[in-house]
Amino acid sequence: MPPWSARDGIAVSGTVRGDGMSEAQDAADDSLAATAYRRIRTAIILGRYADGAAITEGRLADELQMSRIPVRAAILQLGVDGFLATAPRRSARIVGWDRRSIDELFDVRLSLETLAARLAAQNAGRGAPVEVLDRALASAHDAVTSGERLAIAEAHAAFHARIVEMADSTLLTSLTRVVSGRLVWLFYLTGVGRDAREQSHEHDELLAAIADGNARLAESLAFSHIEKGRAPSMRLILNEPRD
Repeated sequence: MPPWSARDGIAVSGTVRGDGMSEAQDAADDSLAATAYRRIRTAIILGRYADGAAITEGRLADELQMSRIPVRAAILQLGVDGFLATAPRRSARIVGWDRRSIDELFDVRLSLETLAARLAAQNAGRGAPVEVLDRALASAHDAVTSGERLAIAEAHAAFHARIVEMADSTLLTSLTRVVSGRLVWLFYLTGVGRDAREQSHEHDELLAAIADGNARLAESLAFSHIEKGRAPSMRLILNEPRD
C-alpha cells in the first residue's frame, strides 16, 4: 500500500511505474488526484450536492475540468473516508447524515479520542513536547476569531488530529483517520448553532491536562467535550426541536 499524505487525505504513490512514464508524471497525477479530492470533499461539506445525490465520474471531471483518472482516484478515497457510497459500474452517492450515523460517529470518537488524550498525556508526562498542540490550538483560536465556519471546522478537527498524533499509536492513528473527514463535515454543519468560543475553552482545558501529564483528567475532559456535542449535533443536523 502506498503511504498516505496527511495533508491531502489521499494515497500518494512513490513507486516506479513499469510503463515508461516518469516519476514526474506520477507526481503530477497524484497532485491532481489530491486536488480533486479536496475540491469534491469541500463541495460535499458545503452542501453543494444533496444528501443521497448521485454523482458520476464524468460529471465531476467536467466540473473540475480534469481527466477522469484523478477524479476516479478521488472518488475511491472519498468512499473510504465515508463521504460517498461507491459500487462498480454505478454512480457514487453522497452519504448524508441520519440519527444512526451521528450516534455512530460520536460512539467511535468516545472510544478512540479519549484513548488518544490519555496516551498523549502519558507521553507528555515522559517528556514528549506539546508545541504541536500549542500551534494547533493557536490556529483554532485564529479561525474562531475569523468567524469563517469551514476554517473553524477544519482547525478544530486538526487540533483533535494532533492529539491523536501525540498519542504515538500507529493503529490508533489509522483507525481515527477513517472518521476524520466526516468530523470536519459534522463541525461545519453544527458550527452555525454552537458556541465556537466555548469549544475553544474546552480545548484549552484539554491541552492543559495533556501538558501536565494528567492522563486521567485528559481522558475525562475529552469524554465530556465529545459527549457534550452529541445532542446539539442531532438537533442541528436533523433540524430537531429543543427538548
